[in-house]
Amino acid sequence: MSLRVAPLPLSWGLLLYSVVSLILFNLPLLGFVLRENGGFSVVFSVCAAYICTTNMVFVALSVFGLRVLRFLCALFSLLNALALYFVSTYHALLTKDMMGNVLHTNFKEASAFLGGHLWAYALLGLVVGAIFWVLPLKPSPFKSKAYFFLGSGLVFALWGATHTKQWLFFDRHAKAIGGLVAPYNYSINAARAALAHLKHTPLKRFGLVPLQAQGRVVVLAIGESARRANYGIYGYNKPTTPKLQELLNHHEILALKATSCATYTTAVLACILNAKSGYENLPLFLHRQGVKVVWLSLNDGPPPMDVDWSPPLLELHQWFRQAGLDPKIIDYDEALALALPHLLARYPKDNLLVILHLKGSHGPLYVDKVPKGFAPFKPICTHSELNMCQSTALINAYDNTIAYNDKVLGLLVQDLHHTPRQAVLLYMSDHGESLGEHGLYLHGTPYLIAPDFQKQVPFIVYINPAFQTSLQTKPIKSNYHQDVIFSSVLHAFGLQKSPAYNPHLDIFQ
Repeated sequence: MSLRVAPLPLSWGLLLYSVVSLILFNLPLLGFVLRENGGFSVVFSVCAAYICTTNMVFVALSVFGLRVLRFLCALFSLLNALALYFVSTYHALLTKDMMGNVLHTNFKEASAFLGGHLWAYALLGLVVGAIFWVLPLKPSPFKSKAYFFLGSGLVFALWGATHTKQWLFFDRHAKAIGGLVAPYNYSINAARAALAHLKHTPLKRFGLVPLQAQGRVVVLAIGESARRANYGIYGYNKPTTPKLQELLNHHEILALKATSCATYTTAVLACILNAKSGYENLPLFLHRQGVKVVWLSLNDGPPPMDVDWSPPLLELHQWFRQAGLDPKIIDYDEALALALPHLLARYPKDNLLVILHLKGSHGPLYVDKVPKGFAPFKPICTHSELNMCQSTALINAYDNTIAYNDKVLGLLVQDLHHTPRQAVLLYMSDHGESLGEHGLYLHGTPYLIAPDFQKQVPFIVYINPAFQTSLQTKPIKSNYHQDVIFSSVLHAFGLQKSPAYNPHLDIFQ
């Protein structure tokens, strides 16, 4: 005798899915409401709004048939579980900006997040998805679906109308709530990020002026996830920057303080490399001005530009080998610094802008950003789930990347010191990093609520002896913004008469 389960009405099945999704995949959202003193009344409102909205979304999707609906329930169960892993493990908000980062992340960067307890979350998603895939549902006529849709909408509207005092809470925390509520956080925000990327309009061009300088070199090193708080030259209590400290003691560099314009790389690159919104960026403009422009990076995803040389990763590695660099370091920032003399020889008489986008201190696997054996600070965290590490080990692993960056910058200064050409080095990190403070890790927290650790970055300036007689800095300010890079680089090439130049955003005089 076989046991047969009576099929559920579609409305009951969807209501069950909404409740299960709320309980299993949105606990961080409910926890956030309680932490922000929303109280249980706001939690109940969130639950009502979520259940009603999810009912309406999935009953609308049911018009494509029960097979499609089951597939979507299973798919979103898996994706919800994966989203829950990243929200719970890294305390990330899956906002539009964060999903834009995800869409621009290469496989090597993404693979650093794989492992740990991800499999357990994926298994949870697969189990929930399988249950709703096989759950027997009774087909419903269109009229019943319409009643269920309108009924859910009516409950939503009545609840909102009778709880108007809670609207201020939702308005004040809209971005955080939108980055936590699954599946809408990753699905809607990924679509928004993709559409923003597709809205490509032709860039306006700045007018050109005669280029008077000859043979000058500007090296713009853009750091990654380097927070100023962990640099010894800014007062950190560990010797993370011995080479820079020595240069600073001899008054050979300036250690300036800067604040990033965003907490994620794509937006920061726009701040650093663009003078005006909608206009060509710095490398593209200087390339048209007759400056040789080289972009070297061990990361993927450079901004759109037409430059003299920007080799993809495989070509760059091949060039490193041809230049005689140690194969053990060709995947680390040190290789970019050691390649600089070869670039100077490649463009011996040209005005040259070299942009080095460093791997720097990008998490979560900080141990992967330094060569094996480079660990002045121990013990170190080797886990991709940073909340699983002891705080001391996590900070040591991060500090090792800062010490390695110190070595890289020391090599760049050494190269420029020995060239007879007029040369300047500008180093600025894109943004900072959280290392567990306030329960936050990595970066990408919405700017208004991001801690200073994700905003305060180092800004190092070096002018070589051949250039010091004709290029000096203005009196030092207490803080700089990233938009000073564009006009400062133009000044270094003698382009103060360019329409792209802004004297108020220039650190030189």
